[in-house]
Amino acid sequence: MIVRESQVEDVLATYPDIAKEILGIKEELTLLARQKILPSGEKIDLLFVADSRIKLVELKVEKCKPEFIHQVKSYTDELINLQISNKFIAGNVDAFLVSPEFSAEQDKLCKELGVIPCEYQPQKVLDDFFARLKQFANFIALKPADHGLWQIHLLNRLLYALSEKKTLIKKELAEETGLSVSTIGSYLRLAIDLHVIEAAEDKKYRLTDLGKKYAWSRDVKAPVEFISDEQSRVLQDFIIKDPFVSRTVFGIFTMVESVFTLSKNTYPVPLDMVMNYFRESSGKHFEWSTEKTILDGNKMYTNYAIELGLIGRIGDKFYITPDGVRFILLLQLHKTIKVIDALGISR
Repeated sequence: MIVRESQVEDVLATYPDIAKEILGIKEELTLLARQKILPSGEKIDLLFVADSRIKLVELKVEKCKPEFIHQVKSYTDELINLQISNKFIAGNVDAFLVSPEFSAEQDKLCKELGVIPCEYQPQKVLDDFFARLKQFANFIALKPADHGLWQIHLLNRLLYALSEKKTLIKKELAEETGLSVSTIGSYLRLAIDLHVIEAAEDKKYRLTDLGKKYAWSRDVKAPVEFISDEQSRVLQDFIIKDPFVSRTVFGIFTMVESVFTLSKNTYPVPLDMVMNYFRESSGKHFEWSTEKTILDGNKMYTNYAIELGLIGRIGDKFYITPDGVRFILLLQLHKTIKVIDALGISR
């Protein structure tokens, strides 16, 4: 078994309900201390409190040994002495030794020394951790959306129409842009996922603050399909600050990150390397199971990233742009903060 005790300890400290299950108790647990230093210099892995009782937990990821049991007994005695001298909170102490396996002799020794043996499976703890993480961290299950819309600039007519009319229904948007109602529906799905358009009342649509900023940054002298440097920067900054806000945003940053990571192997990065790496990184292994779906998914998100100036493409090779480097460095900072907040594990 190659699992660090500290990793299992992280889970039990963060999710007391998992600790409750392992310890076999019904009372609510509150973490009191972690790696509590004793007068001897030894450290108690975890201390919980439940209904005014102290739960001392010594954690192991290997089969029990007799010395582990004596170790817990020693820790318990030291903790009680601290209580007697008013150097630790009062409360009866229940001492637990948590290990993957106990023999009958070791169970007997535990009973003699007042230690409660708890068998557990470290792999189940890590499984339970990931299951709970998915409940609180939506990015774990986030995957790029398959819009079937190949370029962001196709949204421009829609966005500029809304910037002039404020709110419009689908039929009105179709009349303003010269597009069919069904096409407008496809465009709206991408625009909403990019957070540039939102649904208003009475089936109408309007620009978000981000959409307004994007429309205001337009180069009025350029063709309608042109995305200006200012417009690309507006969307870049939005993605950097909230990389998990939507499936499309997740797909864009994953594509840029894929090219950046693969550049450590060879540069410029060939298309065939990007295709499979992006599919695996974005969690689309099963959805994009054919050569066509892999190619379509890559085409969609490489186009988005290129339009935003984050990567460049010449032939079948991809390049990281200066904006792409800035994007990745800032993105990694914000992404790390998001992940740490979701984990809830303090160091």
